[in-house]
Amino acid sequence: MKSIILLAASAVTTIAIPLQLRADTSQCPFYLPDGNYEFPHLIVPTNKSDIALGNSYFADVSPNNCETIFNFDIPSSRTNQQCSVYFTFPRHDQLVTSDFKWNGNNTNTEGPGSLQLVQYAYNTGATETTTGNTKPPLGPDPPVTLNGVAPGSAYKAWTGSCGTSGVMSWGLSSTDSSLVYFQDWNPCAIGLWVVYEVQPQSQPQQPSCGQCPDSKKSNHAAWMQAYTGAAKMDMAAAMGAMA
Repeated sequence: MKSIILLAASAVTTIAIPLQLRADTSQCPFYLPDGNYEFPHLIVPTNKSDIALGNSYFADVSPNNCETIFNFDIPSSRTNQQCSVYFTFPRHDQLVTSDFKWNGNNTNTEGPGSLQLVQYAYNTGATETTTGNTKPPLGPDPPVTLNGVAPGSAYKAWTGSCGTSGVMSWGLSSTDSSLVYFQDWNPCAIGLWVVYEVQPQSQPQQPSCGQCPDSKKSNHAAWMQAYTGAAKMDMAAAMGAMA
């Protein structure tokens, strides 16, 4: 079963690199359910070349060129459960330790544009040497197009079996819009996520890695390292390069 659901949408005009905790996260487009989601353990931007760009904390999308591939590790305890793939896209003022550059529909504004999601074959996925010409084989489901994408939104793009334990991979691209962002689970979460279908929680909770296996905790710690001042300066430089 596949579905596309727009959860919220609004326009923004501010652009800022959030170097301190100052965001209002009380109205996030979507709250990741604590203990019931996967963050990507490999993010690999690609373009139409034989150049391997390697693992990154940033996703990079540009019209008919840059695609970013996300690998999600599915544990054996989740075998054959129902998974959903979400793309969450808060406004600038809702972000705590991330930011983005968005050019919707080649208009040089943060207005609506489109994104495409492509499923890659289970247990293939990207590696640090993947290029635009060596992408994994495609999965069984057709690509999904998210229309009207704009900051302040969250999209449920796909629902299906989590499969057996292994790697689930998705590619994010666009035919008309550019996007660079720092993948981040801090409220409000921004990026691509695999969410296990569970009963709704009475109150939204901040994501954590408390229930992750040790291998994921070490990866999670590496992600937390990326929130240091030096990393934020790198993020500011990357965003500035997109100006």
